[in-house]
Amino acid sequence: MTEAIIGLVGVVIGSGISWFQSSWSNRRETKKNARYLAIRLVCIFDKYLDDCTDVVKDDGLSYGQRTPDGCLKAQVQTPVPPAYPDDIDWKSIDHELMYRILSFPAEVEDGNRMIKAAAEIADPPDFEEWFEERKFYYCQFGLTAYKLSDDLCKKFGIKKKVYNDWNPVDDLKQELESVTSARQRRIEGYTKEVQATSGQL
Repeated sequence: MTEAIIGLVGVVIGSGISWFQSSWSNRRETKKNARYLAIRLVCIFDKYLDDCTDVVKDDGLSYGQRTPDGCLKAQVQTPVPPAYPDDIDWKSIDHELMYRILSFPAEVEDGNRMIKAAAEIADPPDFEEWFEERKFYYCQFGLTAYKLSDDLCKKFGIKKKVYNDWNPVDDLKQELESVTSARQRRIEGYTKEVQATSGQL
């Protein structure tokens, strides 16, 4: 009887050790996959932040000059929404962070539709509405990209990119505050025009 009990205990302990080793190995692999995913995403978001900043700084002038017909023209090509690799394990990171990352490209596409709509009502030579909407949304996209990159770096112990001679986040926040005020004034101007026109009917 005693030998049977000892044998049973040995089996239980052996199974427990095997389970613990397997569980520990799986956790280590998941953690490794998560950090690998984070590093790749941080690189994507840092590059996208730079691209957004270039868009925001685009004033439509080429070396300080307008086009031959006196118009402003975009000098920076609008970047495509962030694209993620197909071979990464999304399940290795928590659901909340995964949702924020995966929903970001759709947010960019929604913003691009608003920018496109503004292009349809923007008049030459300055195309003011279009440039404002473009700056308004790409300030936000750049700040979102920075936040995602920063959260990943903090969570997975990744060294953050250092900007020696400027701070893109402060820059984008200042630009966003400025363009938001200009955009609000423009909307209020449109509202007054509509009200005035309605009063004359």
